[in-house]
Amino acid sequence: MNIDQAKEKFDQIYVELMDENVPLDTEQDARFQVIDRILVEVLGWDRSGIRTEPHTDSGYVDYLLTAGNRNRLVVEAKRTSRLLIDTHQPRMAWYKVNGPALQSATDGLEQAKRYCTDTAVLFSALTTGLQWIGFWAVRTDGVPPKEGKAAVFPSLEAIQKNFAVFYDLFSQEGVLTNLYQVHVHQSEGLQINHSEVLESVIEISERRLLSKSGLLRDLENIYRSFFSSMSGEDDPDMLAKCFVESKESRAADESLEKITRNLLNQIDIVNSDRGTELEDQIRVSVESQRGDFILIIGNKGAGKSTFIDRFFRLVLDKQLRENCLTLRVDLANSDGNQVTIANWLTDKLKIELEKNLFKDGYPTYDELQGVFFQEYRRWSNGEYKYLYEKDKITFKQKFGEWMADIALNQPQKYVRRLIENAAHARRLMPCIVFDNTDHFPQTFQESVFQYAQSIYRECFSFIICPITDRTIWQLSKSGPLQSYEHRGFYLPVPSTKEVIAKRVNFIKEKAKGNAELNGNYFTDKGIRLSIPNITAFAFSVEDIFINEDYISRIVGWLSNFDIRRSLQIVQRVITSPIIDIGELVKAYAIEQRFRPQRINIKKALLFGDYNHFNQQDSSFILNLFEVNPNNITSPLIRLSILRLLMDVYSEHSDSEKKYLPAEDILNYFEPTTVSRTIVKDHLKALLDYRLIEPYDPTDIHIYESQRVKITHCGRIHYEFVIDDKEGVYMSEMALMTPVSSQQYIEEIRNLIINTGKLTFQDWRAITKWFVEYCLEQDKIYISLPQSNSYQSQKILRETLRNTWL
Repeated sequence: MNIDQAKEKFDQIYVELMDENVPLDTEQDARFQVIDRILVEVLGWDRSGIRTEPHTDSGYVDYLLTAGNRNRLVVEAKRTSRLLIDTHQPRMAWYKVNGPALQSATDGLEQAKRYCTDTAVLFSALTTGLQWIGFWAVRTDGVPPKEGKAAVFPSLEAIQKNFAVFYDLFSQEGVLTNLYQVHVHQSEGLQINHSEVLESVIEISERRLLSKSGLLRDLENIYRSFFSSMSGEDDPDMLAKCFVESKESRAADESLEKITRNLLNQIDIVNSDRGTELEDQIRVSVESQRGDFILIIGNKGAGKSTFIDRFFRLVLDKQLRENCLTLRVDLANSDGNQVTIANWLTDKLKIELEKNLFKDGYPTYDELQGVFFQEYRRWSNGEYKYLYEKDKITFKQKFGEWMADIALNQPQKYVRRLIENAAHARRLMPCIVFDNTDHFPQTFQESVFQYAQSIYRECFSFIICPITDRTIWQLSKSGPLQSYEHRGFYLPVPSTKEVIAKRVNFIKEKAKGNAELNGNYFTDKGIRLSIPNITAFAFSVEDIFINEDYISRIVGWLSNFDIRRSLQIVQRVITSPIIDIGELVKAYAIEQRFRPQRINIKKALLFGDYNHFNQQDSSFILNLFEVNPNNITSPLIRLSILRLLMDVYSEHSDSEKKYLPAEDILNYFEPTTVSRTIVKDHLKALLDYRLIEPYDPTDIHIYESQRVKITHCGRIHYEFVIDDKEGVYMSEMALMTPVSSQQYIEEIRNLIINTGKLTFQDWRAITKWFVEYCLEQDKIYISLPQSNSYQSQKILRETLRNTWL
């Protein structure tokens, strides 16, 4: 039987059922009058291969269809009066198995799934004879069956209108060739698109490192000393002078609102300049002799560790500081082994406690006796009273061996006793900082968190854990935050411009002091440059990143205000031969100050140490026009996604509503003929490069229920395309984006070869050709519906045309 014959037979059965008064009141009626006939007469299953009511571990299967001596299809039958579909949509459609449209079918689908498991069948049908649901019950592609899509035919009329799909799914011919997998994958976004050989104007082989002058290489040492480190651990003066107070901002408000709404009941913003909120907590703890457990929460790169270090060194009231024993355990130095982390933490605390409590970094016998004085008195008055009275030297030796055994074989007990000794005998409040836990996986962080809580519960202490918003989400999922008492303080991210300005001013002050005092501050750091060169370097950095608001904004937005990433971006520009800051320094040294052209600063940002941009080497910049050669789509798809998210962001003042479910994004682009799989792939690229962020910051994958919003990094990328007067980003993407048009490639290569040094007009022409190519490809792969919902997408394309063409 072929599909044409099957369709004729189905039409005949359909007419009979519609015209004749066929009884279908019971399940048996439905099976005999409809299901049996469709399976055999329409779908081509041999009667000899149909087993009814075979017994399995889960019960009796209504139909088990076999072919080639193997089980192939499970059919679960229900009476026609049974409601299976909760939507009144009359057309055939694909619905999520655990979605609202199939809630009434849940029991039947679960029953079919159990039968499939028992019989080693992958695909099943749930049917009343009139309604049919196709369900991939046992999947081997990593998708949970409940998360997949089911084919739903709500009526015989729907089958008639979509008979080819119905036949592919349930016929013996279709099942034997696994066509149901093809249809399910397509419904979930996977489909085979035509592939293209893509080539860029500039091949990767043509990309090369640019040479650096000797002065520029020396200046890199200046950068590493003053800009690459945030903490200033080796330079307390730098720590004091270069810390930037982080003021409240809209971005901080949104992040704080999200955390408090979902995770923590009480959280305050901490004043990063004075830390008065933290100081008040310490004062209350000292006075009341009650410990506290504090979370310092901030985005990655907010300067949490620096804030805490500076607070205890320089900011905390002197009298309070004298009442505190500050201990810092840096988890960044651990091996990340969750199994051994408790022992590692104990060893580190032991070292820190002995170093801070005892003069020589280890206790004398008398000091140890004081730590274990309670046991000493018990021994002398109890078990070893007579030895104590008879031979005190032997007694002390025996007691010393016991203390050594405790320190060596029960270090956790030893550490607890040292903490108690500091608190009760010395009247000091142990302030223990567990730093940099967020460098490690969630389970590791939980182990550290629980270890810190165990100290807090057993000993009078003030525990501080600086953690990121990502860690907050991770710990809240598994319960520790809800189980343990704590207080949270949120540390907003400081301004990138102010961070750089502080470092520059510090260099200027030190250079001035060195010049006046003939000191060796810079030579101690291995810096061989003269004071005039060092001063000129500071002025050069100031001119590029501080006096030029646009450039400092680019740096801050590209990094999403992550200070570490901001400093990495600054380093990329400063040390790039494209602007050669060494030449600027020479000019300043002879009092001929000039600023590098903005176009060269942008090139340094894109290229770094090379002559062209390369996506593989870029951590901060994403090519918005790149497409997968095996899944060709419009080169404007990433830009279109950003435009959609910008619309959502601008439309809502509530931070919750600024996030859009990925499913809505997929649904939005589906009518434009872009498959769901393609949109998911490009969402993942945007997520990986931080142009969008998930609501739950621990999410690193794209799935339909995930919510995302555009970031500042995404907004500045959009600006690079739409509103960049120099056109640096666009012209470089024109050269480095793989395209399918050989004519386009040849035109630009000929221009480069024949022209030699390209003028500004030449670059504009290259960008014009590139935008023309992108718009032409966009017309081929995207069809925008005539709806107000897509008006913004049309404006985007019109803006591209008006800006560059």
